Amino acid sequence: MRTRTYLNVAVALTTVLAGCGTTPVGSPQLLAFLNDGTTTREDVFMHLAEPSATFEGGRILTYLLDQDAGGYILMRRREKVWNGKFSLVLAFDEHGVLRRHALVRIRAYPGSP
Repeated sequence: MRTRTYLNVAVALTTVLAGCGTTPVGSPQLLAFLNDGTTTREDVFMHLAEPSATFEGGRILTYLLDQDAGGYILMRRREKVWNGKFSLVLAFDEHGVLRRHALVRIRAYPGSP
C-alpha cells in the first residue's frame, strides 16, 4: 500500500513539473487591443504586464516579443534566455493615453546579436 502511495506522488510531481517546462504559444490577437489615442497605460499593463524597459519617467514603454506560426509571444525579463525578434515601443502623453506605437524588428533570429 505504501509503495502505491509513493508511486502516485511520483506521478503527480512528474505531471506538475512537466507542465512548468512548456513553451509559450504565439497569439495573433496579442497586440489587437492597441489603438493610438484611446488605449491607456493601465490597459497596456493589464494586457502585457511589466515592460522590458521604461524611459522618460514611464512615458515610453518597450516590450520584447518573439513570433511563431501562431503569432506574437511576449518575452519576460525574468526568463533565463531573454531574447526576441521584435521590440514593441509605446509612447504615452502626459495623461497616460497611447499616442503612438511601433513594432520594430531587432533581430532576424532570437539568438543573433
